[in-house]
Amino acid sequence: MAQDFSEREKLTREQRKRSMRYSTIEGMLYSVMTGVGDAYIPAAAVALGASNFLIGLLSALPQLFGAMLQSVSLTAIRTVKSRKMLSVAASLLQAVSYLLIIGVMLWPGELSVEFLILFFSIGSALTMMANPGWSSWISDIVPENERPGFFANRNRMMQLTLFITTFAAGLLIRQLQLQFAAAVAFAAIFAVAFLARLLTGVMHLRTDDVGYEVQLIREIWLKHLFQLPAYRNELWFLIFMALMNFTVQFAAPFFTPYMLNELGFDVGILGFLTAISVVTKIVCFPYWGSAIDRFGNRTVLVATAFAASVAPVMWLFSKDLLFLALFQVFSGFVWSGFDLASFNYALAMVGRELRPSFISKYNQFNGFFYAAGAVSGGIFLAYFGTVSLFGFSGILLVFLISGALRLGSAIIFAPKLAITREIENTSGQRAMIFNLVAVYPTQGAVHNVVNGWDFTKKIVERGTLHTRRMLKSGLGTTGDLLREGEMKLTKVMKKKRL
Repeated sequence: MAQDFSEREKLTREQRKRSMRYSTIEGMLYSVMTGVGDAYIPAAAVALGASNFLIGLLSALPQLFGAMLQSVSLTAIRTVKSRKMLSVAASLLQAVSYLLIIGVMLWPGELSVEFLILFFSIGSALTMMANPGWSSWISDIVPENERPGFFANRNRMMQLTLFITTFAAGLLIRQLQLQFAAAVAFAAIFAVAFLARLLTGVMHLRTDDVGYEVQLIREIWLKHLFQLPAYRNELWFLIFMALMNFTVQFAAPFFTPYMLNELGFDVGILGFLTAISVVTKIVCFPYWGSAIDRFGNRTVLVATAFAASVAPVMWLFSKDLLFLALFQVFSGFVWSGFDLASFNYALAMVGRELRPSFISKYNQFNGFFYAAGAVSGGIFLAYFGTVSLFGFSGILLVFLISGALRLGSAIIFAPKLAITREIENTSGQRAMIFNLVAVYPTQGAVHNVVNGWDFTKKIVERGTLHTRRMLKSGLGTTGDLLREGEMKLTKVMKKKRL
């Protein structure tokens, strides 16, 4: 600890502030890449004629490769001997992967869509491998007492950038397709993704390095999880999360081809629906921070797991754009809570010395089952796409099965989750869950949505003359919401003695 503290003290206050500013810019650039690149890779694959099986593979392989590379992330840090340069290398390699994807889109002859899947998977997996090193590096740069405010601001700017770029990219593709082939239109926005990812590497280079020595950490081996009763709670949690990821990815990759091929939507509408989910997560973040503080991580995790089983089934009953937009609002609301609760629950499962190893196993479990779910969904559509059940077939049947599997996983494994936080009246958790998903949102999440709508009306009414002023106000408003959520999250973490 003394050595780590002295290394961190090598950075002056000015160096820290500059590095934190570059990190925020880097995060926004990464969101640009995600909004104009990652979000539209499935649509590009559809444009190239990818089958449903290949769409599932496109979702599966990045997670599968990333899970496999998690085991060598510490080895990579030891080899490169610099978390900064490892982050720079990952940025540049992912940028190169986008160059290769552009080449696939513009290839004059017939080039297989498998190359697009391969290049995208490798680039994404390399970034996942470098992420533990980057997380450690940035935590050494930002003083502990400033982390909540810094990461709240950084995440706010990233989410706003993601929302804007995702929506704008959809509109841009729509306009480009009026004059050029679909492949050319996608190549154009992927060029923006390439530049954005390249610039993240530049921001990493400008960020100050911090000396670091990889420490030996206690390891949780898979045999410990399965053989030792002391790790039974951890095992049940990993199984629960793995099965939830499997059931979700059984359907998730096929929403894009469903909207583009079966509903006949264009890419602009796809971007619109995607952006709705993103902005809903921004609005609902403080609600879930408050809910976790009030009910505890386990209750929020269980409630959102049951609610998640409804999300894909709703798509069976309407093809109207307005209703689909409402479905996306519900989905964003549920998954923002599930993701937040599951991550905090994972942090609370084990002590500090075991946490890196446990999180590594958590990522590996999720990655492998994430990939298995997507591949299974693709195989089901390939071999049983014409089977009808309750009048539903093809992708709609996959949505139905996914909802049923989610519900089954929640019913069987949610009761096995240990309580990681002491809360009052634990016997009344059923009432808590009902309040959380039925009553409490009317006091929390809906209140935030109304505030967001009022803010949007003001922008429209005042027009372009006051656009800059109102956008500045909007950033501040969103920042207040996220800071509130961050404060509550920090409060919960302190109560867990993290």
